[in-house]
Amino acid sequence: MSAAGTWLRTVVRRGSSAAIVALLLAPGSAALAQGPSAPGPAPLQATLERLGGFYNAGDPILVRVAVFNTGTTPFENTKGIDLLGSLVVSETSGSQALARKPSPTADARLQPSRIPGGGFFGVIADLRQVFDGLDKPGRYSARFVMGDLTSESVDLVLIQRYDTSTAYQATLETDYGKIVFDLLGQQAPRHVQNFHDLANQGFYDGSVIHFVAKGIEMRGGDRAGDGSTDPGFGLPFEIVPTLRHQRGALSMMRGQNADHGSQFMISLAENPAADGKMTIFGAMAGGEETLAAIENLPTTGQREYPYYRPVKDVRIHSIRVSAAAPGSKATTESAAAKAPSAP
Repeated sequence: MSAAGTWLRTVVRRGSSAAIVALLLAPGSAALAQGPSAPGPAPLQATLERLGGFYNAGDPILVRVAVFNTGTTPFENTKGIDLLGSLVVSETSGSQALARKPSPTADARLQPSRIPGGGFFGVIADLRQVFDGLDKPGRYSARFVMGDLTSESVDLVLIQRYDTSTAYQATLETDYGKIVFDLLGQQAPRHVQNFHDLANQGFYDGSVIHFVAKGIEMRGGDRAGDGSTDPGFGLPFEIVPTLRHQRGALSMMRGQNADHGSQFMISLAENPAADGKMTIFGAMAGGEETLAAIENLPTTGQREYPYYRPVKDVRIHSIRVSAAAPGSKATTESAAAKAPSAP
């Protein structure tokens, strides 16, 4: 934390819910403001940050909004700046702003009456306590707007919470069509949940299939497009010895001590050398025509780096994970795993 500010925390309750409010106060500014006012001519800067990469629908949507005095002289904040009242949230697919809840929190009550040069103050709050409609999955855009004092827009992604009792399917949509996979949540629960969360927050959207070796395998899931990066974490191995790499098997690329966090492999034939060494977490349920079309594209082969990269990019438009249809392999295996064993 910079010497120009310190954290304070309080909880403002309304009914049975609580909005977490944490304020950053510039030092030497103990006097509190009463009521909102438009800021004066001092060089103020507003920032809005989300606290987390994505949110599960129903969880707190925590953001941090702050105002910085970027000048060298104090800013007289005698009437306060309405931090939460100046936030605007709208659905990404539309321009209409979400309705505000009445009197969300009194964020001005701990505001400093003076913000010194280089100082700041701000608040961490749950946007569900401020706006209606933020309790369902979707994509939203948030921004601070108070006259000429504005922040950059922040994207908010809300996804359906992963349910360990639900069988899931993943739909991978590419330039050449769709491929559908039954996900094996009973055999590889951490891999399936990770894939669910990454896919539904849009991590894979716009990435490419960066490696295609005909009759062997294809690979994707790297945001850099060349297999060189990861999302910043790995996954523990969840290897089931009885599962086999056959055409359409979906597995996670393996590192030395853990599986990759995002890069996956789709087998194009039986591959006994990989059996028992890589985590299989899905099986193709549809899309053979798409798989064959991608498999037969010309690539750089093994003579030119990057090796086996399609000459023309194979774009992944999206991957989405949703509940599997009744009768799918995912639901059948899930039901079998839950069935009581014979006495």
